[in-house]
Amino acid sequence: MAEVRDIVAAASELTDAEFLAVVRAVAAGRPGLGALLAAVDVGSAVPTEDPVTAEIVPDTTPRLPEPDYTAGGVPTFDRVRDRIEERVGTAIGSAELAHESPSGRSVDEQWEARKKAGKAKLDEIRRSLGKQ
Repeated sequence: MAEVRDIVAAASELTDAEFLAVVRAVAAGRPGLGALLAAVDVGSAVPTEDPVTAEIVPDTTPRLPEPDYTAGGVPTFDRVRDRIEERVGTAIGSAELAHESPSGRSVDEQWEARKKAGKAKLDEIRRSLGKQ
């Protein structure tokens, strides 16, 4: 185990380019280390310079609430009423469009046919009870 520690200590002292060259040389003749070799090739494409780091400053400008909301973020009564009216209008419009479509007309025609058949059957039952 001491030998592995010595190797790790020696590898830690290498530069990135030297370390990649060592890993590439070790993995070159071993098919089981193909993924490591591919990772080394990707790693060597990464620039060796440290990227410029900048401090991220949070946005501290006070924000005004949207006109339909209170300062606490609660929607106003007008906003709630408008949303409800919008949803009701959407529901009514989609129902109207559904009835105007060919499949909607077909369903309406089927409903009317069943309604007539039910009325005819009820009249027949009433007639038969009246004859008894």
